[in-house]
Amino acid sequence: MTKRNKTIGVIAEDDSDVESVKVLVHRIANNPNIGIKKSVGKGCGKIKRKCFGWSGDLKRRGCSLLILIHDRDTNNLNDLKTKIHNALNPCPIRIFLICIPIQELEAWLLSDPKGIQTALHMKKPPKVKGLPETINSPKERLGELIRIASQGEIEYINTEHNPKIAEKISINLVKEKCPSFKPFYDFVQLNLIN
Repeated sequence: MTKRNKTIGVIAEDDSDVESVKVLVHRIANNPNIGIKKSVGKGCGKIKRKCFGWSGDLKRRGCSLLILIHDRDTNNLNDLKTKIHNALNPCPIRIFLICIPIQELEAWLLSDPKGIQTALHMKKPPKVKGLPETINSPKERLGELIRIASQGEIEYINTEHNPKIAEKISINLVKEKCPSFKPFYDFVQLNLIN
């Protein structure tokens, strides 16, 4: 008898975040068969208002785990986490993670320039200076660095490129360079590795 894979509900700001999370979950768990169902806020405003209802819907759709991803942007981390937790409480899905990338999920992608180079078939890696979570507007910076490293040949499109980059970056480098990634990594390890 085979053990059935768990299904994760993902609440995120946009589809590119969901697709990147999906790739990272599959890679960390070393299991491409983990199901992912989503609710997307089309920006962060709706997440706090609708996360409770969305989590109930995801539970009805068969999700036994929940990952809520919300960029910190310029918010105070503790205040934002408290607001989301209060809006989700009591969470219909018992096992859940509120994950807040600093400043945006794209900071995680900036952790491995060689991974970016490989994913986008560039001649050279982008030059990322400093720790990714200290970079203001990482999504815009990622686009700028890709344009510079590709000498204008690649126009960064987050919905297209983020999942490709997530597929090639070093998970160990992301853990090392982005403290906000560690709870996400640990959650997947604890709940999805048989």
